[in-house]
Amino acid sequence: MNEQHLLRIVADVLKVPHVTMSDSFYDFGGTSLQAMRICARIGTELGVRIAPERLFESDTLAEALAQDPAGDPAGGETRPRAPR
Repeated sequence: MNEQHLLRIVADVLKVPHVTMSDSFYDFGGTSLQAMRICARIGTELGVRIAPERLFESDTLAEALAQDPAGDPAGGETRPRAPR
């Protein structure tokens, strides 16, 4: 996954100018609807499924968006991007 692309998606959905991987979703007052939007955009734009719960359960964006030891992105499923 492209880290900068992920961070742009998070910042855009949260309507903030900049986020870092060491930030917490809660630092920006993130809501469940925003978590769902972030995960939907990551799925659409990067072809990676991330459960919104990861944003709530993790202390940092790095932890929430990291790949698990088995190489499965953020504990989700990879799927091919739909053609545009």
